[in-house]
Amino acid sequence: MPFIEEEKFKLMQEDLDNAKLKREEAESELSSTQEELATLKKSSKTLPIFLGLLLGLALGAAYYFYANGGSSAINNIDVEAVKKKEAFRVLDSINRAQARAARNSDESDNDISSSSNSDINTETMADEVAQNTNGQTIYSVQIGVLSENKYPLLSSEVIPSTVTTDDGYFKYSLGLYTTLGEAKDLQKELIKIGFSDAFVASYINGKRQKIHN
Repeated sequence: MPFIEEEKFKLMQEDLDNAKLKREEAESELSSTQEELATLKKSSKTLPIFLGLLLGLALGAAYYFYANGGSSAINNIDVEAVKKKEAFRVLDSINRAQARAARNSDESDNDISSSSNSDINTETMADEVAQNTNGQTIYSVQIGVLSENKYPLLSSEVIPSTVTTDDGYFKYSLGLYTTLGEAKDLQKELIKIGFSDAFVASYINGKRQKIHN
């Protein structure tokens, strides 16, 4: 066995201890690195879920405010504006139709030519127009049928209307036209503003001939 001096032995022992210490430090760093890596893996799995939840909440909140906030108010404004505009268009169309009906009646009768006078009996005027169109097909848009004539459906001062009776029922109609196309145009306008059951009927000598769907 070779002889080793005590000093050299001490140096070798110190080197061995240092090597052990460095190995322990390296193992400790490796363990820390592994723990950090495991933590990162867990967080990388939960982060997309968390972000997805946040995104879903944000989209849900945005849709809620859109559906119950600005969009509803805008839609309400638009609907009211459209209804008002369509109502004015219908009134204008009816007034023009009434003027044409008055011109087709007895032009020498001054009472009929003044269609804006509130004292005009619209039923009487409709009868006179019917007499002057004897044998011709006349079209009108019916908007209501009542079993009693206790209340007028429309004010004759605002919208000229005609009322006919048949089988004990009172039928309210608007417009007197010589062409089906004109009556159809009025029917479309009336449906737009709420008269969903309005339909066109044709008459000859005051008797209904046909319903035009």
